[in-house]
Amino acid sequence: MKGNSIHPTAIIEGSVTLGDGNTIEAYSVLRGNIKIGDNNYIGPHCYFQNNIEIGQYNRFEAFVAIGALGEMGAKGDVFVKDGKIIIGDGNTFREYANVHSPVKRKDTRIGNKCYIMNKVYIAHDCQIGDGVMMSALTKFGGGVTTGDNANFGMGAAVHQWTDVGENVMVGMNAAVNKHVPPFIIVAGSPCRILRVNKVGLTRRGYTDHDVNQLNLRYMALLEGDTKPHNELEEKVVAFITTHEKHLNKFKE
Repeated sequence: MKGNSIHPTAIIEGSVTLGDGNTIEAYSVLRGNIKIGDNNYIGPHCYFQNNIEIGQYNRFEAFVAIGALGEMGAKGDVFVKDGKIIIGDGNTFREYANVHSPVKRKDTRIGNKCYIMNKVYIAHDCQIGDGVMMSALTKFGGGVTTGDNANFGMGAAVHQWTDVGENVMVGMNAAVNKHVPPFIIVAGSPCRILRVNKVGLTRRGYTDHDVNQLNLRYMALLEGDTKPHNELEEKVVAFITTHEKHLNKFKE
């Protein structure tokens, strides 16, 4: 444990393990079974509790809260003894972001290089992919799963136990109450498919030809009227196959 900078007003209790080169600012509290890798920044007034694993090069700005019990309302909040929050590498959590401990799954998980803006709420059991962008005031109910590089506009809300595919763009203030297949833009309350996320796919390095073909063929793939011709289309069909009965709502 070398080169850590811990403010004298910070509180560290329980079984907390720190790697090297971490900074913990004033009045932050780390309490529980917490393992933190190297070169992380924890800003002032943060509160980390219960079982947490954090990788390296993450940044937590002021008032971030990680590890509180999952909110179950009338059912009563539950602490899963072996459950934990796992946070990968290179993520940014802005002010007042909140991540809850799991209730039904073994973990609440956030991947690598996600950007989580201020006042974002990530409920129990969520599984967040790599490179996910969550704009200010985005809210995930319990058990939400996202693919890599999904992008959520300000104030978007995702219903519990809903899956959002990779490279999806969700418009601001959208209400996502159904599974969303990959590579599309959805918006509205309740959300509706607008079009293929051409900009997002181009940024990920897919060719103009493949993106344009997907745009032309997407609804046919969703209806099961054609077979996939490339990697993008194969991913769409794979998602549809595992969520078929739920995706019927998009066809109404």
